Amino acid sequence: MTRAVGIDLGTTNSEVAIVENGQARVLPGEDGDLILPSCVGFSETGKLLVGREALRQYEAAPERTVKSIKRWMGTDHKTLLGDREYLPHEISAIILRSLKQRAETALAESIAQAVITVPAYFTDAQRQATKTAGEIAGFEVLQIINEPTAAAIAYDLRSEETERVLVYDLGGGTFDVSVVEITGEVTEVLASHGNNRLGGDDFDRRLQLHLKELFRKQHGMDVPDDPVTNARLLRTAEQAKIDLSTHAFTTVREAFLGSKGKTALHLEAEIARTDFENLIHPLLDETLEAIDRALSDATLQPDDLDRIILVGGSTRIPLIQHMIESHLGQAPTDGIQPDLCVALGASLQAGVLVGEAVDAILVDVVPHSLGIAAAMSTPMGIVPGFFSVVVPRNSVIPVSRSEVYSTLFDSQETVEIEVFQGENPIAEENVPLGSFKVEDLPSQPAGSVQVEVHFDFDLNGILTVTATEKGKGQQGSLIVSNTGVHRLSSHEISQARADLEALFEQDEAIESSASDSPIVTLSPELSVLVDRARTLADSLDDEQADELQDLLDQIEAVAEGNSDEDLEVLQSELEDFLYYASREN
Repeated sequence: MTRAVGIDLGTTNSEVAIVENGQARVLPGEDGDLILPSCVGFSETGKLLVGREALRQYEAAPERTVKSIKRWMGTDHKTLLGDREYLPHEISAIILRSLKQRAETALAESIAQAVITVPAYFTDAQRQATKTAGEIAGFEVLQIINEPTAAAIAYDLRSEETERVLVYDLGGGTFDVSVVEITGEVTEVLASHGNNRLGGDDFDRRLQLHLKELFRKQHGMDVPDDPVTNARLLRTAEQAKIDLSTHAFTTVREAFLGSKGKTALHLEAEIARTDFENLIHPLLDETLEAIDRALSDATLQPDDLDRIILVGGSTRIPLIQHMIESHLGQAPTDGIQPDLCVALGASLQAGVLVGEAVDAILVDVVPHSLGIAAAMSTPMGIVPGFFSVVVPRNSVIPVSRSEVYSTLFDSQETVEIEVFQGENPIAEENVPLGSFKVEDLPSQPAGSVQVEVHFDFDLNGILTVTATEKGKGQQGSLIVSNTGVHRLSSHEISQARADLEALFEQDEAIESSASDSPIVTLSPELSVLVDRARTLADSLDDEQADELQDLLDQIEAVAEGNSDEDLEVLQSELEDFLYYASREN
């Protein structure tokens, strides 16, 4: 039997999982890590870096590294890496290709099919971009499913009685809340709401700005506004956020952030959890509003919920758990690691689709209302441009709906059907999906010719809109499977896939060449520290200079042996030495 994997393509981290003997498990990388940071870059030598290796480079070389690309999915935003620009789905394809490679190594077989998850509130353009990324990576994408729904499947809450579950999914870059109803093996989504631009990245940036303000107060000047310094502070903010999830206080220490004359300026400050909570509280209030919206759409009250599930690494922040419990009157469940449950659920759905012995039936919903621009009669006369909803948000998919409209003018020969998705009553304030015309209408007075507009939304997220004139039967149609982005042809996808394979093969060649060469290479951030050490050496006394030289010799010796763990220890020692030495001199 063909096997398929489930993939959580996250803003911050990604995972790949498989079903074996009816049980789902996340597949580890060669280093045993279950999580692959969603970070891509190129080294100075042109070597492709994916995951933790790229993340380590980000602080020292942000111009050669990209993270959080998921926030740009479905747009034409371009990222310059090396000597070329990449679109968001191309960067995502690199991450997915690495996950494919991880799965094939762990399972010792070729893997060609996948179910990939997306935020429930992703637009059609973002979903299509995700599917395209999967195809470029070499997958047949069996289905794109919503992250909160996948998490609900992973929890396996099946029972004889119906349970209503709220899934609160807060990751690195996106937020979703879904209300699902689980009866036996059937998981049905009742309502979803969310924000595609809210997540842990925003918490990091607020804390980063706070650290900049502390530096300014300590030294009477601003932190240098350059990419490397900003990347260092962002990394420091992220680590402080993680520490504050388990501690009430954390000490932030970042050396060499600036200088006054020949004096190096450092940042050292104690951050209280309450300080961090005050920074992010307004953002978390928005998630509570989304909860209320989803419950209202599902026509439920908080007391109707049987369980609350937390999904996404950001839900480890204690304040989030306290706010949800206070708002809904019950404590959330955290039986599965919030970072892994989406990938596990995706693999279960993949197993269902390829015939594995998995008892699960998924019933999902349309995340955004679908409709057309139409004119309405008002006390001021006929006003065009209103959004007429044909398929309301949270309609169960697959769904087919129709509405009948009439001509606006006498002897009107043509009507243009403009299709949108969104919730704004003004059509142009929503996301345009496309348009088409129905022509050669019969010459009749205004309002006499009727046109039926039919929407059909299938399980694969493809929307087909058909408009038919009721008399002569004139018809026009639009198939929306590539909204907002240029849909690649099969030839273009094949070419992009070949280019990606060549990139990975080039990476292997560079690795092979490096293994045959005695040249010692250090990570970008360690190289920066070594350069600073050599600059500082002239100002040290003899004892300090000897200590520093001994440390640099150890780093060079360990680098020749390619021991990453020992290098990390020595890097930490060098950071400490430089920090205290610069304060004394």
